[in-house]
Amino acid sequence: MSEAITLLVRAQMLIDGLGGPPLSPGAVAVAGQRIVYAGPAAGAPVAPPEARVLDYPQGCLLPGLIDMHVHPTYYWEEPDSATYTYEPENALVYTPVMIALVAAQRLREALWAGITTVRDTGSVDQIMFDVKRAIERGRIPGPRVYVSGRLIVPTGGHVHYLPGLANEADGPYGFRRAVREEVRAGADFIKLANNGADLTQEELNAAVDEAHRLGKKVTCHTSKPPSQRMAIEAGVDTFEHGTPSPEEIEQAVARGITWVPTLNIGEEYLKWCDRRRFDPDPEVARRAQKEYEETLEYREKKHASVAYALRAGLKLAAGTDSWLGGVRFAAMADEVRWLVEYGASPMQAIQAATLWPAQAMGWDEIGCLQAGKLADLIVVDGDPLREIAALDRVQLVVREGKVIRS
Repeated sequence: MSEAITLLVRAQMLIDGLGGPPLSPGAVAVAGQRIVYAGPAAGAPVAPPEARVLDYPQGCLLPGLIDMHVHPTYYWEEPDSATYTYEPENALVYTPVMIALVAAQRLREALWAGITTVRDTGSVDQIMFDVKRAIERGRIPGPRVYVSGRLIVPTGGHVHYLPGLANEADGPYGFRRAVREEVRAGADFIKLANNGADLTQEELNAAVDEAHRLGKKVTCHTSKPPSQRMAIEAGVDTFEHGTPSPEEIEQAVARGITWVPTLNIGEEYLKWCDRRRFDPDPEVARRAQKEYEETLEYREKKHASVAYALRAGLKLAAGTDSWLGGVRFAAMADEVRWLVEYGASPMQAIQAATLWPAQAMGWDEIGCLQAGKLADLIVVDGDPLREIAALDRVQLVVREGKVIRS
């Protein structure tokens, strides 16, 4: 005997995440933690009297959003200002406990914004493993969390200067050992970081091979050439940031690799540099002007890369990477909006925040609204295919069949 329906949600339209035309009106029926029906409202099963029934006559049903690039434990608020203890007497001291509380607050904010799954692509020490366990045990509210642990970098590499964030290694065997260390700590996947070419192809190949041997997916921070090419040649599952060339994009398509371009944080950093260009300190203004010009050039290259990626069929995944002070952590609606601004169709942008990330990471139970999947779903006010900003007007959040916000 099938499990009784516990939740029935009906809305003006339904986008299941699979890329087909929306259904209007649509409905999703849930039994316990799983979806038992997703389709036209007219065909929805009858809910028993004890079930919860929610109607949204102006709303759109969607899969829960997936943020592929978050850092809940990043405790600094401006570039180059990270430290556990600040000198001024009135400054906040960022102990591990305080960092965990900051992470918990940010993840609750994400869940409230309709983000039901996040991928933590680098965290301070082992704090996020405890935060993840607290969410899983119901101690604190939050989205489903996949944690990479520390970033694996070469000695003196990316973020080595930030306390607790980098696992520094050297040589192919050193990188294999670092992968094993993060897996032993509880890593769900592995995050590597390569700024240009500060690690060798042999080191990168060894790390990817070791992670895959242990059954873990791999992503790589790729800031500038030739880091994208190196990551793709090594066989990573996803690569972050960067401006891949047409040749690199075609190679990634052929190998089934997904790109996480992190657009919103780039736009926010450009605004931050623009404001700093007028700082009364001439040295600050000079550096900001240089950064502003370089970021503008980077932005133009990224526009070209995204445009070519969409034409070539490279799957994109939405990731916010909200590390800059003043930028909201739960910026998924902004990231999806920028995907559209950069040339994606609204449906492609929605899939970049739902189905495509799940496919890239092998998360078979989430990413779309289908019978048998975990019941992660949201309702937004309006039609996001006509107005992508509707994703910022969340009315309902359901995670694994539990109503979080309504």
